[in-house]
Amino acid sequence: MTPAAARPFGWSNPVVRGLAPDPSVIRVGSDYYLATSTFDHMPGIRLWHSVDLVDWTLLGGAVERPAQYRRDGRAGPIDLFAPTLRHHDGRFWLACTNMADGQGNFLLQATDPGGPWSDAIWLDREGFDPSLFFDEDGTCHYTRRTLDLSRPGGDLGPIVQAVLDPASGRIGPMRAITPGPHGYCSNDIEGPHLYRIGAYYYLFAAEGGTWTGHMQTIARARTPWGPFVGAPHNPVLTHRHRVMHPIQSLGHADLVEDAAGGWWALCLGTRPAGRHHLLGRETFLVPVTWSEGWPIFGTVDLAMRAPRSPATGGLRRPRPATPWAAGWTMRGQPDPGVALDGADLLLPYGAPLGADTGAGALFRPQTEPAQVFDAVVPAPAPGSATGIAVLADATHHYAIRRVATDTGNALRFTRQVDDLHQTGHVPDPTDGALPMRIEATPSRYRFLVKGAEDWVVIGQASARLLSAESCDGFTGVRFALLAEGRVRGPARFTGITQHGVAALDPARPA
Repeated sequence: MTPAAARPFGWSNPVVRGLAPDPSVIRVGSDYYLATSTFDHMPGIRLWHSVDLVDWTLLGGAVERPAQYRRDGRAGPIDLFAPTLRHHDGRFWLACTNMADGQGNFLLQATDPGGPWSDAIWLDREGFDPSLFFDEDGTCHYTRRTLDLSRPGGDLGPIVQAVLDPASGRIGPMRAITPGPHGYCSNDIEGPHLYRIGAYYYLFAAEGGTWTGHMQTIARARTPWGPFVGAPHNPVLTHRHRVMHPIQSLGHADLVEDAAGGWWALCLGTRPAGRHHLLGRETFLVPVTWSEGWPIFGTVDLAMRAPRSPATGGLRRPRPATPWAAGWTMRGQPDPGVALDGADLLLPYGAPLGADTGAGALFRPQTEPAQVFDAVVPAPAPGSATGIAVLADATHHYAIRRVATDTGNALRFTRQVDDLHQTGHVPDPTDGALPMRIEATPSRYRFLVKGAEDWVVIGQASARLLSAESCDGFTGVRFALLAEGRVRGPARFTGITQHGVAALDPARPA
């Protein structure tokens, strides 16, 4: 019988769907681990586990408290970009950047990627996209991008590198390791990763920005300090020339070797709907072959095949029974009152949708272009509101709320796009719990409630206005549960489901 790892196998891209950008991947024995960016949502830096690079189990987030993301250890703004996950000498290491108000680059460590993770070891404040490489002699190389907006020609600066003592955070002298203040195919180079493969050190980096011009380049040298020479076929991975392909913006990749010596890359990409995309940047799996000491990547498709599987034969880790491992996040500090009670979710009341505080709204990424999100929403307490929403950022969101008023409960549908705000009201059909639904399509979001016999449309709005292009941001759309107001005790949401559908007809009522 042919071993499973030697049989041809197929998979569907993306392998992590809906808002899973900047993937950084490692293999430790029979286990693969992945870290992805979270920006202003917490828990920060999502960690995933797999034994085949295709099916990923969310373990939760590494960043849970201010001592991990603020230099003063106090709660404050957070905007986590592009983590790098590495393993050395029995410990896991995460390097990341808090882009908020001059916080800069930091380092976390743990003995288990599922946590707990240490408080931050603070590094420098300059640049971003920090990466780590542990050489065979144990030397830790700290590599990151620079950003210089003053250069007359528009070049944004070289990749720089230093020797790092990860235990103390002491950084040696920084040296530029790229030939000039630009990339190998553009004026911009970022997301660097350094590897030692065979006789060469490889510098793997993203270029061209994270939109449709995104690409991945590679260079090699005999030492970790260069001189690095770019591959003759750079960029080695991109879809910038495939304008009608269903996958765009490929780049920001990380290489990993499977247990049998095969090579793979995980990269970010988008699935646009026409000229806009709603799901954020997702994680795609790409097989890698080698020719004359250079990696070769093909076209990245939604349906992929490879000569053999990267499966290790290891065991899948169970998903922790927490709201965060179920995919939920908050803007700002996670509220300890958020809890699972069986299949129900308990959400403390708090600030309104769009605020930078923890309680009041709980989020989970939209993961398919056509998707239905259902929740049974409790009746609001006096002076409060409960409901469901879709949010791209603080000024781009739609919501339907059950609002407690002096004359009884009402349903309020709101649309917020930049500084344009619209509100409409209809009577609430019940004093008890109310099933609510969001139907998402590439063109519209429809909000419905369950009537006496069927679903009733309460409001709808353009999907394009929540796209990354309209919001001028990096993130995707999230579904949300809302419990807004100054009320003691949590709101209990039941019947929460989220599933993709082949198509939704906007003409029909349900």
